Amino acid sequence: MNIVIFQVKGREDDLARGVAPAKDEDAVRQAWRQVQAERNIQATDVTRVHCLWQPSRVDRVFLAGMFGRVERTHQFDRPEGDDWSAALAHAGEVMARAAEEAARERAEETVADDGEDGEWLPVLHTHDSPLEHYASVPVVAGRLYLGFARTTVTSAGRVGMLHLMRNTVEAMSEDEYLALAGEAMTNLKRGLVLRTYTDAEKGTLLTLGRGDDNLCAGSAIVLDDFHENAAGKVGEDTVVVGLISPDHIVVAGASSAWAGEIEEWVRTSPDASGDLVPCALRLDGSPDIEIITERPSGRLPADVTA
Repeated sequence: MNIVIFQVKGREDDLARGVAPAKDEDAVRQAWRQVQAERNIQATDVTRVHCLWQPSRVDRVFLAGMFGRVERTHQFDRPEGDDWSAALAHAGEVMARAAEEAARERAEETVADDGEDGEWLPVLHTHDSPLEHYASVPVVAGRLYLGFARTTVTSAGRVGMLHLMRNTVEAMSEDEYLALAGEAMTNLKRGLVLRTYTDAEKGTLLTLGRGDDNLCAGSAIVLDDFHENAAGKVGEDTVVVGLISPDHIVVAGASSAWAGEIEEWVRTSPDASGDLVPCALRLDGSPDIEIITERPSGRLPADVTA
């Protein structure tokens, strides 16, 4: 996946983001089309373009023609030829190291919050996330779990989370726990927006967001009406959901051309949050959710590590 960020009018807090398959020659053009479909941004408003992967020659021509001399940066060099294996392996190592460092920082920051500020939100995490004593329930047994955390955003723009722990829940009554869970779900729904992007050949792609930072948008998969709403938008009962990060979620019909691309986006996700291993899920309306792809991480399922 190539994540392309367009900075608007030089503002650090106004960043529009699009995604497209990294190997596509016109990935940046695709990302710009997505942004324009979601927001009324003119090319003249863009002051910087940052890509996860170096733009192709085709995209460099597009960038020069569309945005002129704006600042252009990228994180990983595009490999020569069609063999991406070494480039993807290197990127995976870099992102894995970044994820480990971010996880350590988040674990340290968690204990600094006194729990009085912020709001409760549902939080997705993989079974072996940094704090081993989260109070959580299985979404996919042995692999994907849902917990709760009181979340805050610092003045510097960093996210802090005070996770609900098992020993805390053990001291709560059932009514207290259900009230907390209900509050978290209500907070998640507030401002939750589903956006639709339609391609004539690939079909419909959905993205979900929450406000400016999309905090915990991926947790929307546990809402009672998530599958019904998503299936209605894409036009088929079975959907593929890409949890690119805890805050970045995409959805498409399982038979659409987007499905394979979503799996590739998951495998190459640059997310460094640490708690959640990016994954793709298959939902068909039944209670059983299936993980069909994960970003390579070396983190084994719970039934293997136990």
